[in-house]
Amino acid sequence: MSAMAWTEWQHLPLAQEITAELVKEQLDGGQSFRWQGMPGNVWRGILGDRLIDVRPAHGGIDWRGLHGQREMESALKKYFDADGRQALIVDRLPWRSDKVLERAIKNFSGLRILRHDPHETLIGFLCSSNKRIIQIKVMVAALARTMGEKITDEHYALPTWSRLSRATDAELKACALGYRAAFIRGTAKKLESRPRWADEMQKLSTADLLIELQTLPGVGPKVAACVALFGFGRLESFPVDTWVVQALASAYELKGWKPDKLAEFGRTHFGDAAGLAQQYLFASARAGLLVVPESVASSTAKRKPKKSPKSRK
Repeated sequence: MSAMAWTEWQHLPLAQEITAELVKEQLDGGQSFRWQGMPGNVWRGILGDRLIDVRPAHGGIDWRGLHGQREMESALKKYFDADGRQALIVDRLPWRSDKVLERAIKNFSGLRILRHDPHETLIGFLCSSNKRIIQIKVMVAALARTMGEKITDEHYALPTWSRLSRATDAELKACALGYRAAFIRGTAKKLESRPRWADEMQKLSTADLLIELQTLPGVGPKVAACVALFGFGRLESFPVDTWVVQALASAYELKGWKPDKLAEFGRTHFGDAAGLAQQYLFASARAGLLVVPESVASSTAKRKPKKSPKSRK
């Protein structure tokens, strides 16, 4: 399929209203690396081997795909949590007693954890080490263009693990992966013989899933938590990246805490929807909208300055 033969726009109702700003945060805020902004508040993305356009609309989103692609609407319903299951879970978060979280939720009301394919999620976050979102998107697009199946003349699906395991040094170098090339190739070699790896891992408890993911090259605690959250829908998973470290340090007086302790705090404090809380805090911190309570700010100001902890990469 190479010609751009689009269907008519169709409407997909969502349980929660979604604004143009919220669509941008969800599709270009670090959950996914396969969407590009287009004119007219349109976002063009690739889900598996489907090319899809979406745009915000009253009561939901409008979408269109290429003629011949199947099950597009059902895929989008799952992807955007059309039934609103997450909205019910958000209400279980401790926002009534946690004013920082309450403000973060108001900043991005209706924010969802998008439900990605585990294969796409794992590839994306294997590329994420010490990189900004735009750089990750470039690497992921290059992997698809270099070794993936063609969808149109300009759009490609991500390559299989089998294809990635056979990638030459030149092919990987062309994708500007740097040291991450070893992660991609190593993981591919481990998973090419496990065609049902995602189904097998989905059956594991979240704790066991995180352990299993970390047996793969390049997958540490943060990447494992991201893959569990965005690829396997484990909403209790609490990834800790730079933005979350800053948010917890400034708003919850956890400066100097190590990532594993911050993750433990997140899971304990926020409970079975910790991953949703993390995304609200992450989005608010990136946007400069994170609120630090006066009690925290004043108590912090009164303290004697401490030596900064050593940086961790």
